[in-house]
Amino acid sequence: MIIKYQIGRQPENLSKIEVYCPFDKPAVLLTLPYSEENGVFPTSHWLSCPYLVREVAKLEDEGLVKKLSSIIADNADFRMKLMKAHKRYAANRLKYLSDSMKNKIKKKSLGMYKVLVESGVGGIMEKEGVKCLHTHLADFLVMGDNPIGELIWKQVDWPEDCHFCDQDNVEKNL
Repeated sequence: MIIKYQIGRQPENLSKIEVYCPFDKPAVLLTLPYSEENGVFPTSHWLSCPYLVREVAKLEDEGLVKKLSSIIADNADFRMKLMKAHKRYAANRLKYLSDSMKNKIKKKSLGMYKVLVESGVGGIMEKEGVKCLHTHLADFLVMGDNPIGELIWKQVDWPEDCHFCDQDNVEKNL
Protein backbone atom coordinates (compact mmCIF):
# COMPACT_ATOMS: atom_id res chain seq x y z
CA MET A 1 0.00 0.00 0.00
CA ILE A 2 2.80 2.45 0.83
CA ILE A 3 4.51 1.96 -2.55
CA LYS A 4 1.24 2.61 -4.37
CA TYR A 5 0.93 5.85 -2.40
CA GLN A 6 4.54 6.82 -3.11
CA ILE A 7 4.45 6.35 -6.89
CA GLY A 8 0.77 7.11 -7.42
CA ARG A 9 -0.15 3.75 -8.91
CA GLN A 10 0.24 0.02 -8.48
CA PRO A 11 3.92 -0.85 -9.09
CA GLU A 12 4.70 -2.88 -12.20
CA ASN A 13 7.40 -5.55 -12.38
CA LEU A 14 8.29 -4.94 -8.73
CA SER A 15 10.94 -7.34 -7.43
CA LYS A 16 11.87 -5.88 -4.06
CA ILE A 17 12.72 -2.79 -2.07
CA GLU A 18 16.42 -2.05 -2.60
CA VAL A 19 16.89 0.92 -0.26
CA TYR A 20 14.96 2.13 2.75
CA CYS A 21 15.10 5.69 4.01
CA PRO A 22 16.26 6.47 7.57
CA PHE A 23 12.59 6.34 8.60
CA ASP A 24 12.29 2.71 7.47
CA LYS A 25 10.14 3.44 4.41
CA PRO A 26 10.83 2.31 0.83
CA ALA A 27 13.12 4.72 -1.01
CA VAL A 28 14.34 2.78 -4.08
CA LEU A 29 12.57 -0.14 -5.72
CA LEU A 30 14.05 -2.85 -7.90
CA THR A 31 11.91 -3.52 -10.94
CA LEU A 32 12.35 -6.50 -13.23
CA PRO A 33 13.37 -5.67 -16.80
CA TYR A 34 10.63 -7.67 -18.51
CA SER A 35 7.27 -9.27 -17.91
CA GLU A 36 4.75 -10.85 -20.27
CA GLU A 37 2.08 -8.42 -19.06
CA ASN A 38 4.10 -5.18 -19.20
CA GLY A 39 6.84 -5.89 -21.74
CA VAL A 40 10.24 -4.21 -21.47
CA PHE A 41 10.89 -2.06 -18.42
CA PRO A 42 14.50 -0.79 -18.62
CA THR A 43 14.42 1.26 -15.41
CA SER A 44 15.78 -1.16 -12.81
CA HIS A 45 16.14 1.25 -9.90
CA TRP A 46 13.02 3.30 -9.29
CA LEU A 47 13.10 6.21 -6.85
CA SER A 48 9.94 5.91 -4.75
CA CYS A 49 10.65 8.22 -1.78
CA PRO A 50 8.27 11.20 -2.20
CA TYR A 51 10.67 13.55 -0.42
CA LEU A 52 13.58 12.70 -2.73
CA VAL A 53 11.33 12.72 -5.81
CA ARG A 54 10.21 16.24 -4.91
CA GLU A 55 13.75 17.47 -4.21
CA VAL A 56 15.10 16.03 -7.48
CA ALA A 57 12.21 17.59 -9.41
CA LYS A 58 13.24 20.96 -7.98
CA LEU A 59 16.78 20.42 -9.26
CA GLU A 60 15.42 19.53 -12.70
CA ASP A 61 13.27 22.69 -12.66
CA GLU A 62 16.36 24.73 -11.75
CA GLY A 63 18.15 23.52 -14.90
CA LEU A 64 20.43 20.81 -13.52
CA VAL A 65 19.85 18.54 -16.54
CA LYS A 66 21.27 21.22 -18.84
CA LYS A 67 24.24 21.84 -16.50
CA LEU A 68 24.99 18.12 -16.33
CA SER A 69 24.84 17.86 -20.11
CA SER A 70 27.57 20.51 -20.28
CA ILE A 71 29.67 18.67 -17.70
CA ILE A 72 29.34 15.44 -19.70
CA ALA A 73 30.40 17.22 -22.88
CA ASP A 74 33.33 19.09 -21.30
CA ASN A 75 34.71 16.71 -18.69
CA ALA A 76 36.22 13.50 -20.12
CA ASP A 77 36.74 11.91 -16.68
CA PHE A 78 33.12 12.53 -15.66
CA ARG A 79 31.91 11.24 -19.05
CA MET A 80 34.00 8.07 -18.67
CA LYS A 81 32.58 7.43 -15.17
CA LEU A 82 29.07 7.93 -16.52
CA MET A 83 29.67 5.52 -19.41
CA LYS A 84 30.91 2.92 -16.90
CA ALA A 85 27.76 3.43 -14.83
CA HIS A 86 25.56 2.98 -17.93
CA LYS A 87 27.41 -0.20 -18.89
CA ARG A 88 27.19 -1.60 -15.36
CA TYR A 89 23.48 -0.71 -15.19
CA ALA A 90 22.74 -2.64 -18.41
CA ALA A 91 24.78 -5.65 -17.33
CA ASN A 92 23.10 -5.69 -13.93
CA ARG A 93 19.65 -5.46 -15.54
CA LEU A 94 20.38 -8.53 -17.68
CA LYS A 95 21.19 -10.59 -14.58
CA TYR A 96 17.48 -10.67 -13.79
CA LEU A 97 16.67 -12.49 -17.03
CA SER A 98 17.29 -16.16 -17.66
CA ASP A 99 18.94 -17.18 -20.91
CA SER A 100 15.65 -18.66 -22.10
CA MET A 101 13.85 -15.36 -21.34
CA LYS A 102 16.54 -13.39 -23.20
CA ASN A 103 16.08 -15.67 -26.21
CA LYS A 104 12.30 -15.32 -26.00
CA ILE A 105 12.56 -11.51 -25.95
CA LYS A 106 15.06 -11.55 -28.83
CA LYS A 107 12.67 -13.69 -30.92
CA LYS A 108 9.72 -11.49 -30.02
CA SER A 109 11.46 -8.20 -30.83
CA LEU A 110 15.09 -7.39 -31.56
CA GLY A 111 14.29 -3.77 -30.67
CA MET A 112 13.11 -4.71 -27.17
CA TYR A 113 16.14 -6.92 -26.70
CA LYS A 114 18.45 -4.12 -27.86
CA VAL A 115 16.93 -1.75 -25.28
CA LEU A 116 17.62 -4.24 -22.50
CA VAL A 117 21.18 -4.99 -23.63
CA GLU A 118 22.34 -1.55 -24.75
CA SER A 119 20.43 1.13 -22.87
CA GLY A 120 21.91 2.72 -19.80
CA VAL A 121 20.49 4.22 -16.64
CA GLY A 122 16.73 4.55 -16.93
CA GLY A 123 16.72 3.06 -20.42
CA ILE A 124 18.60 5.91 -22.10
CA MET A 125 20.06 5.05 -25.50
CA GLU A 126 21.89 8.37 -26.09
CA LYS A 127 24.26 7.90 -23.17
CA GLU A 128 25.98 11.27 -23.43
CA GLY A 129 22.69 12.95 -22.56
CA VAL A 130 20.67 12.93 -19.36
CA LYS A 131 17.24 11.37 -19.36
CA CYS A 132 16.03 11.53 -15.76
CA LEU A 133 17.80 12.66 -12.63
CA HIS A 134 15.54 10.49 -10.47
CA THR A 135 16.87 7.28 -12.02
CA HIS A 136 20.48 8.40 -11.59
CA LEU A 137 19.92 9.14 -7.91
CA ALA A 138 18.15 5.80 -7.41
CA ASP A 139 21.04 4.01 -9.11
CA PHE A 140 23.58 5.85 -6.95
CA LEU A 141 21.71 4.97 -3.76
CA VAL A 142 21.77 1.28 -4.72
CA MET A 143 25.13 0.91 -6.45
CA GLY A 144 27.16 3.89 -5.20
CA ASP A 145 29.00 4.55 -8.47
CA ASN A 146 26.87 6.85 -10.60
CA PRO A 147 28.53 10.28 -10.99
CA ILE A 148 25.27 12.09 -11.78
CA GLY A 149 23.53 10.42 -8.86
CA GLU A 150 26.43 11.35 -6.60
CA LEU A 151 26.21 15.03 -7.60
CA ILE A 152 22.46 14.99 -6.95
CA TRP A 153 22.91 13.25 -3.60
CA LYS A 154 25.30 15.99 -2.47
CA GLN A 155 22.47 18.47 -3.03
CA VAL A 156 19.53 16.60 -1.48
CA ASP A 157 20.38 14.03 1.24
CA TRP A 158 17.76 12.74 3.70
CA PRO A 159 15.75 15.21 5.78
CA GLU A 160 16.23 15.28 9.55
CA ASP A 161 12.56 14.48 10.02
CA CYS A 162 10.05 13.25 7.45
CA HIS A 163 6.39 12.31 7.56
CA PHE A 164 5.55 11.95 3.85
CA CYS A 165 4.96 8.21 4.18
CA ASP A 166 3.39 8.06 7.63
CA GLN A 167 0.37 5.75 7.74
CA ASP A 168 -2.18 8.56 8.15
CA ASN A 169 -0.85 10.34 5.03
CA VAL A 170 -0.91 7.11 3.06
CA GLU A 171 -4.47 6.25 4.06
CA LYS A 172 -5.70 9.81 3.48
CA ASN A 173 -4.19 10.00 -0.03
CA LEU A 174 -5.11 6.60 -1.44
